Amino acid sequence: MGKFVTIKELARELGLSHSTVSRALKNHPKISPNTREKVQELASARGYIHNPHAQNMGTSDFISLIVPDITVYFYGKIFETLQNELAASDYTLLLFNTQESETQEREAIDRCIQLRVAGVLAAISMQTEKADHFEKLLHYEIPLVFFDRVLNFLPVPKVIADDYRASYQATQHLIDQGRRHIAHITASIHLNNSNNRLYGYMDALKENGLKVNEELIYYYEMQPDSIEHFLDRALQKHPNLDGVTVFNDYVANAVVNALLKMGKKIPEEISVFGFSDEPIASRMSPQLSSVEQVAPRMASLALQKLLAIVKEEQALQSEKIVIHQELVIRETS
Repeated sequence: MGKFVTIKELARELGLSHSTVSRALKNHPKISPNTREKVQELASARGYIHNPHAQNMGTSDFISLIVPDITVYFYGKIFETLQNELAASDYTLLLFNTQESETQEREAIDRCIQLRVAGVLAAISMQTEKADHFEKLLHYEIPLVFFDRVLNFLPVPKVIADDYRASYQATQHLIDQGRRHIAHITASIHLNNSNNRLYGYMDALKENGLKVNEELIYYYEMQPDSIEHFLDRALQKHPNLDGVTVFNDYVANAVVNALLKMGKKIPEEISVFGFSDEPIASRMSPQLSSVEQVAPRMASLALQKLLAIVKEEQALQSEKIVIHQELVIRETS
C-alpha cells in the first residue's frame, strides 16, 4: 500500500524547488535536460501520477461508480439510489459506464486515480478476467467495494445477491410445476453471478433426480440475437423441452418472444423464469415470473460500507455481504 506521491515530496527528495520539479515534469524548456531526466526518473520510480486538481493535494470529494451498462435498469437503479443518498453529503457521485469493455474499465480506474477519488464502487465488465487495474486502486489506498459482479479473489468488501439460492428456487418452482426438461441461458463464464445462477439451476436438477444436459445450457455472451438460434436447436434435439430459466429479464423477454414466434404456448407447453424483476417483467404478455429486484438495497449497503472505510470507521478487508431474494410468480410459470 502506498499513498500518492506529491510534487512537494519529489522536490524535497531531490533538493529542488516545487516549481522546478513541476516544470521538469512538464518538459519545460527552461529546465536543463539533466534535471528533467532526474526528476522524471524519480517520479516514475515513486509512482507519481499527475493530479489535475493540484490545489487539493489530498483526496477529492468524488465517489466513483463503475458499471458495465447503465442502460440496464438494475444499474440505472443503483445509480439513482446512490445519487439520492449522496445528495445531502459532502460527496459527489462520478459515473463511469464501461459498456462491457475491460479497456474502458481500465481507463475508468486510471481516471479515478488521477482525480484522487475518495472511493470506488464497481461492478466488473463481462470481459474482465484480471484484477491488476483494481489492485492499482489499493496501491494508492483508494477504498474499493465491489457489488453485483465481483472479483472474488481480491481482498475487498463485496455486496452481492444470493444468486445461487434464487436460481435454485426458480428452478425448483418449475420442477414443482411438473417441468422435467429445463434449459438454462446464462451470460458469461467470467461473471460470478452468471456462474452462481448456473450452479443453482444445476443443483436443483440434480437434487430432484433430473439429468443435467449440457445441450440445454447456453452462454449467450450478451448477444440476444443468438438466443432464438439456441432455442431452435434445443427444440429440434429435445422436443420435450418444457422450461427455461435465464440470466436476466431481458434474456427472458427474448426467450418468450422466440418461443411465441415458434408457436409454443407459455406456460402451457413451456414455462419461463426470469431474474431481477425489471420493469419489463410486468409489462410483457404473458407477464414474466422473476426474481426480486434488489438494486436499491445493494446500492445502500455498498455505499454504507465504502463510506465507513473512507471515514476510517472500518478497515478495508475482504468481506462478503449477501442479500437474499424472493421469487415473484407471474403468468409465464
